Amino acid sequence: MTEDNVEKEFRLEPEDAAELLKDIADSLENDQKVALDGEDWKVFKKNEGKVPLRIFADENGLEVGFKISKSD
Repeated sequence: MTEDNVEKEFRLEPEDAAELLKDIADSLENDQKVALDGEDWKVFKKNEGKVPLRIFADENGLEVGFKISKSD
């Protein structure tokens, strides 16, 4: 089910973004993996280590990013 090269960007309503983040958090906490899919794409990644987290804030807004990765 994994596609190695998926790049998508979304503009979600706040409640939809919150729901997606809750689903990702629950998957990481309970299953140690993340599986997402859309109309024409799917991605599955198993987490095998710590989750790097990046927070960036400036006058334009706040960006939060994290990476689900396999261990090295």
